Amino acid sequence: MLIPFGGCGDREDGGPSAEPLGALRPTGQSAFDSSEHPDLIELSSIVAGLFLPDSGLALVERSEIHLIDLLSGGTQVVGREGEGPREFRHIGRAVRTPHGIAAWDVPRQRLSLVAHDGEFLRAHGFLDASLQGLFNAYPVAVHPDGRVVFRDGFDNYGRDGEGRTWNAANYVTVRGDGELQAFAQAEGNEHYYGSRRSGAVVFNHRTLQAATEDGLIIAETHRGAIAVLDWNGREFAQIPMPAGVPVPDARAAGRQVLVARWQQFAERMNRAAESGSIPAEPGDFDASAESDPDLDDWPINEVAPAIDALLTDFDERLWVRDYQLPDQDSVTWRVWDIDRQELLFTARIDGEDTLLDARDDLVLLRRLDEFDVPRAVAIQLLAPPGDD
Repeated sequence: MLIPFGGCGDREDGGPSAEPLGALRPTGQSAFDSSEHPDLIELSSIVAGLFLPDSGLALVERSEIHLIDLLSGGTQVVGREGEGPREFRHIGRAVRTPHGIAAWDVPRQRLSLVAHDGEFLRAHGFLDASLQGLFNAYPVAVHPDGRVVFRDGFDNYGRDGEGRTWNAANYVTVRGDGELQAFAQAEGNEHYYGSRRSGAVVFNHRTLQAATEDGLIIAETHRGAIAVLDWNGREFAQIPMPAGVPVPDARAAGRQVLVARWQQFAERMNRAAESGSIPAEPGDFDASAESDPDLDDWPINEVAPAIDALLTDFDERLWVRDYQLPDQDSVTWRVWDIDRQELLFTARIDGEDTLLDARDDLVLLRRLDEFDVPRAVAIQLLAPPGDD
């Protein structure tokens, strides 16, 4: 369970009723589309997207941060691929900070802070920090005084054959000198360690988090509430969570998930072998796994979690996504006022789109074309025609 929470117990009821308000949808012409901008049409990846003060927008690629003025259309590129102090090898994630953007360079274990206007503020490496998970650890929030909150865990090597278990989530504050201070501890994610393969339990419970100006929000999906913590790790509010989602014909649906998971992995590895990125021959990984006996023992939950994603937007609202089952072509987000623990509205978004950020009635989405090329789109949320 989450430590040190007081009063965040297991659910006794189903939480708020489903769809209490008419769901809004992204509708009409986009206010911004990166594919229509001459400086952004060749984006190869979009790691993150964040609305910035005034009319600003940031799109984060693997080695660059693009700053866009939505009024003038002007752009600025921060960083590039390389080993220098203002270069990136591979940005794995980016989070909002009180003064700008924090970009996490995974191979270098370095966090770079960039101001809203593109100025490099500072960079700090964490290779010497005593993080237990090392390359499994990542920053989730930056305190106004510069302290960084990491989600840490344990290395998973040597756990083959352990079976079904939890990969714990430890939240720690890392100071500038590398000293760690415990922030909170959670169950983490349900995982399965088989004799030959390991991976997530199908329809597994997880621990999710999102940052605010006042601290961190942590959701353990097997519990009845989402916890809101201050910067000292103390819980001061809760957001209710809806009930879990029964999965129709869970074993069959779960097996399809496992087969698709393995096929995607095999295809990635075969492409890497073909390009010479790994020491293997193309075709070494057999994508046909339907009869693999490992899949028969894989744990599959018959009731899926209530939610599967959290996001705090530019306006400090909390977006909570209802769990998306494999056959669902759209997803529901519930949007909360954190201070008042009040549900503001719900929004339905295409299941293929990824929500990056929101501001006022605009949502920033990542979309893929038929060739899996990403673009960022800002579009207004409106009630469907006919709704009052």
